[in-house]
Amino acid sequence: MAFFHHHSASSPLFRQMAEQALARSAGAPLVAGNQVDVLFDAAANFAAWLDAIRQAKRVVQVEMYLFANDDFGRQLRALLCDKARAGVQVYLLYDWLGCWREHYRGFFKPLQQAGAQLRVWQAPGLTRGLRLLGRDHRKLIIVDGELAFIGGLCASSRWNDWRDTGLRLAGPLLADAMAAFADSWEQCGGGPLTLPPLPAPENRGSIAARLIATTPATANLMRLDLLIAGFARERLWLTDAYFMGTSAYLTALQHAARDGVDVRLLVPRASDIAWIATVSRTQYRPLLEAGVRVFEWNGPMVHAKTAVADERWARIGSSNLNLSSWLANREIDLAIEDAGVADTMAQRFLHDLDNATEIVLGGQRRRPVPARTRARQQRLPLRQQAAVSAAAAARQAARIGVVLDSAVRGTRDVDDSEASAFLSIGLVLLLLAIAISVFPYLAALPLTALLLFAAASVLLRAWQLYRRRLKKKQHLSPPPDKH
Repeated sequence: MAFFHHHSASSPLFRQMAEQALARSAGAPLVAGNQVDVLFDAAANFAAWLDAIRQAKRVVQVEMYLFANDDFGRQLRALLCDKARAGVQVYLLYDWLGCWREHYRGFFKPLQQAGAQLRVWQAPGLTRGLRLLGRDHRKLIIVDGELAFIGGLCASSRWNDWRDTGLRLAGPLLADAMAAFADSWEQCGGGPLTLPPLPAPENRGSIAARLIATTPATANLMRLDLLIAGFARERLWLTDAYFMGTSAYLTALQHAARDGVDVRLLVPRASDIAWIATVSRTQYRPLLEAGVRVFEWNGPMVHAKTAVADERWARIGSSNLNLSSWLANREIDLAIEDAGVADTMAQRFLHDLDNATEIVLGGQRRRPVPARTRARQQRLPLRQQAAVSAAAAARQAARIGVVLDSAVRGTRDVDDSEASAFLSIGLVLLLLAIAISVFPYLAALPLTALLLFAAASVLLRAWQLYRRRLKKKQHLSPPPDKH
């Protein structure tokens, strides 16, 4: 690997230790013999999905966070229905929160009627509770155990206007992909996955990669991301849709930049969650001062979750650089060790900067402001220290509290240039307080409903446990003596 081409890093012992560290951090071995085709944006990804499913002969497995009732969602549903009627076994696992409208409006009923098998991840119920955290955020399609599609794209037409990245995978890693799907399927309840006999995946190329199927609380990808930030020697280029790194990860990026690594991060200027950009900009200054460079995408939305390190390592998948992806969700990513894929990703990253604006520290107060010229017009060489850096977003409103808490309690220095961001947040909180004071039921009714739901769920669970305990006692107690 390019990480290990300098001085003592080139020794066999160091390479062996580094490989061991990468494997243990990711919780996944490096598997050779794969073919990986990088697919950019909806046109390439959706066409590849549909083409592969049309050619399916035995099994189609879909694990999807969001499956929308729109043009592409209906097109994909119709194709899956056709394959199910033709005798292909179709398995669809979708996340309740990502598809709650479709879940309650009967969008998936045609699939069931066609013979497909469906399961839903963490739908609320009296015995299950609300369970909003810990989503199945994966985007995974497997066809006949021979092809898999992984990336950031969901089954929805909204991706037609978004910038995103996915991949097509063939080779021995298909076994890991199928195991990841089977685990999610079984964790939904209802028994294990039963598939028809499929041939073992064979070598299809020369690419070595790790398939990282993150589950809640494993933190495999977070450990790997931290390790890569430490190993990178020349460049670390990140694209992330909802960036909200932990203090450890932010520190790792800062240390890498100060050590001469060309650290760049591309994030949305306008997020599909409107307030994200305002909140995340409060984190710019420390990263900018360390020399990390940040670029904001000028289009409707950049939704890709990718990384490129040095000249040989790349990552593509569903995980964002935030706590939800690292610790709470089920995610799936491919960490690739191949010079050709890394070069493809690096060239696309530079191409994306044509449609991005760099944020720099400008003016007498050194405030984060958009640069007057685009980065592509003034290409900067590797290792050059810059004046910019990081941030973009996270989905949960609770993350606002993290930013506010750090500022109010003094755990992070707050610069006067952040006044407008804090003013916006403060005004929103003030308006909410006024609305609740005038109309108290705005707060009381949702809280009452939540408490009633929680009470009913806990009481029902207690009743079920008592019944189970009683049955065990009856089963273990000796039969009565008839004599």
